[in-house]
Amino acid sequence: MSRFATVRRTAALAAAVGLAFATAGCGDETGAATEQAGAGSTATGTPGPSAAASGGPTELPTFDPSSAVATYAQGFPPDLFPVPEDATLLASSAQPVAAAKGSKTKSVPMTQVTLNLSSSLPTERVVGQARKILTRQGFKQISAPDASGLTAQTAFVRITKTKSGEVQESLVVGVLDDGERRLCSISGTVRTP
Repeated sequence: MSRFATVRRTAALAAAVGLAFATAGCGDETGAATEQAGAGSTATGTPGPSAAASGGPTELPTFDPSSAVATYAQGFPPDLFPVPEDATLLASSAQPVAAAKGSKTKSVPMTQVTLNLSSSLPTERVVGQARKILTRQGFKQISAPDASGLTAQTAFVRITKTKSGEVQESLVVGVLDDGERRLCSISGTVRTP
């Protein structure tokens, strides 16, 4: 397989895992998945004709301006998760989290982050690297719900006390084994640097 094909395949996997993590928590108050009507779907939720299917022009996908390819996004705390040896940084993102409305106390600024890496190491070693990096940062490993399609998944939490109360930071580490490489996605909410 050519290097270009390998890079395209890895980038496609990164996008798929990123999308899986971004949509994993989607649902209504009862936990049931929700559907949004949009281009390419009808009011009943069934797929409808799209411009591509009818032979019309197709739009290029848009990307969140808070994301960056092959580097840390602006606002991402690079000290939080340095890229391990034998890993390649594919993409990252960082977005400020809006403060809770109606809160009378000053809240600690938080940032939602995502980091996608690829590695040739076995899944267990990739998870071990993530565990070592995050526990050195003061995170504690906790159990994570099973994620369909992922080879491994775990979660980490860090609770610190501030003048305005406790601050909880949480990260989910997911690994997808595609046979040639492991794609690792670290995502969650941390204090703004």
